Amino acid sequence: MSVTQQRRKRNFAVVALAAAGLAVTATVAIGGSSPAPVKASSREEVSPTAGGDWFAWSRSRGKRESPFDVFAQQAGHAAFKVNRKGTQAFTGGIDGTTLVYQLLRGRLGARSDLRLFDLATRHQLPMPAGVNSSKWECCGTISGGWILYSRDAQLILLRNLTTGEQRVLDAIRNRRGVTSAGQLNGSFAVWRRCDPHPNCKIFRYDLGSASATALPTAPGKVVYSPSVNENGTVYYVQSNRGCGKSVQLVRQPVDGGAQVILSVPAGRDIDVTYANGVTPGPPGRVRTTRVYYDLLRCKPRKWDIYRVDDTEAIPPPP
Repeated sequence: MSVTQQRRKRNFAVVALAAAGLAVTATVAIGGSSPAPVKASSREEVSPTAGGDWFAWSRSRGKRESPFDVFAQQAGHAAFKVNRKGTQAFTGGIDGTTLVYQLLRGRLGARSDLRLFDLATRHQLPMPAGVNSSKWECCGTISGGWILYSRDAQLILLRNLTTGEQRVLDAIRNRRGVTSAGQLNGSFAVWRRCDPHPNCKIFRYDLGSASATALPTAPGKVVYSPSVNENGTVYYVQSNRGCGKSVQLVRQPVDGGAQVILSVPAGRDIDVTYANGVTPGPPGRVRTTRVYYDLLRCKPRKWDIYRVDDTEAIPPPP
C-alpha cells in the first residue's frame, strides 16, 4: 500500500540502511519499456517530477532518519538545492521553469505550506494569497496557471494563481478517511479518495467540463499514487494490502480498458508517480509518456527513483 500520507506527515522520518544500487526485474506489458534508474544512490531519493528539460526530486541529507531537501537539475547541468537552510521540503510539479514544492518548517516540520520557485533564475516566487493557510498544505502540482493540492488530507483543491478562482474537487469528513492529490497536467487532474482506507478510488477531473469521474479498478485491490498525462491517460498503482504485495503500475486511458504496464517484484512498492510527455514518435501515430516513480524496497527500507516509458497509439480522427 502507498505510504504517501505517512511520508509527508509531521514528524516525518524514514529508516534506511545504506545500499548501493537496487536490482530490479519487472514484467512489462504492452506499451511499456524496461524500467530505468534515474536517481539511485546511498541516499533516499523520492518524489520525482519533470517538465521540459528539468527534473526535480527530494533527497535525504543522510542515510538514516534524515530530513529531506528538494534538488533540481536541468539536462546537462549540475543539480542544485531549492529549499533554504533550516527547512525540509518535498517536490511537487513543474510547469515551464516554475516548480511548486512543499516546505516543512518548525520543530519536527510542524507546519507545511506550498512554495513557488523559478528554476531558471533560482529565485523564490511569491505565492498568491489563499493557497496556503494555517492547515497542512501538501502535494502540489502545477499546470497552465493552476495548482492542484491537498489540505489536511481532507480537501482536494484546484486554484488559479492569476484569478484566484478556487474549486473544491473533493472533500471528506471522516477521521478515518483521507484524500491525496495526484497530478495536474493540462486540462486533467487526478487524486485518490479513501473512505476509509483501504476502500479507495481514483478520480479523474476535466477542467473544461468541470466534471469528475471515478475510474473502474480491479476488485479487492488497493489503488494509489495516481498521475495523468496531458491527454487524460491516468497512471496509478494497484496492489494487495501490505508493502510490496503484487504491486502493478496501471494505465487507464480516457477511452478503453485499463492495462498493466509494469509489474514490480515482490517486496518492492511504489509511492509517487509523475507523468511527463516526451518527444513523440512518427507524427500523428504515437505518443510517449515517461512515467517517473519512486521505488521502495520494503525490508530494509530503501528508496530510489526509476522511470518507464509508455507508448500509446493515437486513434485516427473521426
